[in-house]
Amino acid sequence: MGPAQAASGDADGTYQVTITKLELSTDGTTFVTVFEGSQAINIAAANAGAVAAGLVSGVTLAAGTYTTVRATLGANLLAKGYVNNGADTIYTNNSANGSTTNSGVNNTPGADYAISTYTIPSANRTNTMTGLSFIVQPGVSKTVKVSFDTSGVLSISNGVIIPGAPSVTSSAS
Repeated sequence: MGPAQAASGDADGTYQVTITKLELSTDGTTFVTVFEGSQAINIAAANAGAVAAGLVSGVTLAAGTYTTVRATLGANLLAKGYVNNGADTIYTNNSANGSTTNSGVNNTPGADYAISTYTIPSANRTNTMTGLSFIVQPGVSKTVKVSFDTSGVLSISNGVIIPGAPSVTSSAS
């Protein structure tokens, strides 16, 4: 695969992953599982943060400062979006790991503009986020807030859309 070209685009309302496991750690090496199952989350949707935070609703944790989250994803990512490349629009088209080019026009996906299914390589399905500071105290309930930003997550390489990671922010209060 060649290098990504200097173009990026936003997810157009669909950027769905399946969370299969969420883990927290106070030291970055020993993890406690707070969710295990299968939950699809459209992280481009307005309610994505609430759905993600709901995965840990009612979980009881040992007291401590949790600094690391590890998330394991399912095998597929569903995405809809397009990227302008010069005078062309490259867009998702209901194919597996594919896209189509609408030549000579910007911001104009073709009639077959649709959600495409991308395979997440197995080596990229477990992601670790560090630098957090969730303080858990005995008898104190916390509200977890999670937000996702899918702007600029799509790039192109050799004329094909390549999905990237969204930015994720979280807090507990």
